[in-house]
Amino acid sequence: MVNLTPEQINDFYDIGFLVVPSVFGTAELTLITDALSRLEKEAKSLDGMVVHRGSQFVVEQKVYEGGTRAQIKRVVWCGAIEPGLLELGEDARITRMAGQIMGCHQVNHLINQVHFKLPHDDVFFPFHQDSLHRGYGTPNWRDVNGRGSYVQVVMAIDPVTIENGPMLFIPGSGRNGHLSLPYDEEVQTVSEHFDPDTAIAVPMNPGDVAVFGPYVIHGSLPNTSDDRRRVFINGFAYPGANSRKYPGEGSGVLINIPER
Repeated sequence: MVNLTPEQINDFYDIGFLVVPSVFGTAELTLITDALSRLEKEAKSLDGMVVHRGSQFVVEQKVYEGGTRAQIKRVVWCGAIEPGLLELGEDARITRMAGQIMGCHQVNHLINQVHFKLPHDDVFFPFHQDSLHRGYGTPNWRDVNGRGSYVQVVMAIDPVTIENGPMLFIPGSGRNGHLSLPYDEEVQTVSEHFDPDTAIAVPMNPGDVAVFGPYVIHGSLPNTSDDRRRVFINGFAYPGANSRKYPGEGSGVLINIPER
């Protein structure tokens, strides 16, 4: 079980993110890798934003040099089609970190998804804040604890390198709260609120997790390597913060966090 130190929690709120090494080991990585291989096969025949076997696939059949192939952006609530991923997404090793950071003994499980970056597939995510996607400023969301009320946990499945599209964080940007940044998945965000040249790239090893809050500005670059860069993402809200129904049977479930 991971127990974060007060210094790590301070860094989370000051810098905006935290990397915790070796949270998951070989057994869990094998389970996830096998599940992602099956999801990749399922996605290859789909096109668009499609609910398939209880999960939401976001796929574009795109023309590349050499022909058309599926550009797989994400599979939302992947645990519906792969129950093992839902079980791991609710594992105490990550829910406890979320609870420690937010100061709560229960969390709502909102996000359970995987992102695929296959070699040279051009997938990138523009700089953004997760507070936009949670619905900050709308009836869907309340910042109950006054510090964001949300924690996202991203687990590396493959080695994450500078070449294969690592996450990028703007350090300290989370201290500025919600900024209403523009967001278009096809266009890199430009804003007076941050300088992209200050971004920190975060290499990771398989089994490492990056933990971050809803206000820190982050994004990722395309995969220009010959290797896969896949990540497993789970997001947790402070109880009472979220009023939106997320896609996926069982999404939003309240999880009790073990103390030890």
